[in-house]
Amino acid sequence: MKNFARLIFIICLGLSTISTQAFEKFQLGQSPKARLMGNAWMGLANQDTFTIFYNPASLGGNYDIDLSPVNLTVAGPNALDDLDRFSNLPNDADAIADRLLGFPLYLELSNFSTIKAHHFSFSYFTQNRANIVLKNRVNPAFDVDYSYDRGFITGFAFNLIGGSRNKQKQKIMTGERLSIGYSFKYLSREGTKDKFDLFSTNIISKVEAGFASIEDIKNTFGYSKGAGTGHDIGIEYANGWGNTEFVASLAILDIADTHFEKEYGDNSVPKINMAINSGFAFKQDFKVFDYALALDIKPLNQGLDFGRMMHLGAQVNIPFFGFFAGIGEGYLNYGAELRMWPVTLTLGYNSVEIGADYKQTEGDRLFVFLSLFDVSMDIF
Repeated sequence: MKNFARLIFIICLGLSTISTQAFEKFQLGQSPKARLMGNAWMGLANQDTFTIFYNPASLGGNYDIDLSPVNLTVAGPNALDDLDRFSNLPNDADAIADRLLGFPLYLELSNFSTIKAHHFSFSYFTQNRANIVLKNRVNPAFDVDYSYDRGFITGFAFNLIGGSRNKQKQKIMTGERLSIGYSFKYLSREGTKDKFDLFSTNIISKVEAGFASIEDIKNTFGYSKGAGTGHDIGIEYANGWGNTEFVASLAILDIADTHFEKEYGDNSVPKINMAINSGFAFKQDFKVFDYALALDIKPLNQGLDFGRMMHLGAQVNIPFFGFFAGIGEGYLNYGAELRMWPVTLTLGYNSVEIGADYKQTEGDRLFVFLSLFDVSMDIF
């Protein structure tokens, strides 16, 4: 129990503080399938309930009413090959720091409730995530990116060029489609994005005095709270023939950055950076199975190494099961999905870059996604 308490304390320290020089590309509302495909998902976004978070124009390919009340994600660090690091934690702070040095701690708990009706979508969400890395053996310091987001996003698409679904092959559109889309989001955010010295005088004195609550820890290490609105636009072209479809997608998310009006705290609330994302997909449906190949190049506007912008993915679906794999930012991702109503269970390995450069610092994670009581009605 004492060792567990020490580990929780280290994590709670991190919940208050990432260096502006090292960061993970933030995506509000990540599809579990996208995570397993190296986040190559722009051209396939209409396949699940997270469509509007990738490109509102993708809603132009939706002709059903889809209700998805529970979409729960739980994620953490992949420590299966490094369990000794967390066993028998020492009492000395220096020894604890040495044990955790360079190991990326990641925690996420989120839920998204979504309705998609024809070319319209609305989603209410809560997303709590913390990314923590202890660096520098001589002067240990935490790089931490923490955010707790609550809010909603809504949007629609308009088809400039038609496009109708082939009823015999529901995953494939027939003919050409050119769609534009817009979405609006409102969210309340608590969090911080900073670096702090593990052995600073302020931290040591607070540790020695003791903490009365989690809120006391958060206030000690500094976090801010605020609310803001954001806007997204997109365009998507699709061309389907027979059992085959090609999709090209482009979206500008969080136009001019999504800023937050501070309600509490000394520091500014971490903003969401604008992202210009592009993607392509090729898919075929053979009734008994279907597959898709995807390529995303994103974000185009944040000055990242080209390798960090490259995302390649593939998926194969058979009745009741889906299999996914991809390479994103140079790291392998893979996993599987079980579909048996009322449950959809997705799990696998997801690795991302949490440093500043291509393949500098790998964030290796395990995640489980659970969707319950999804309902789809074809009435249009």
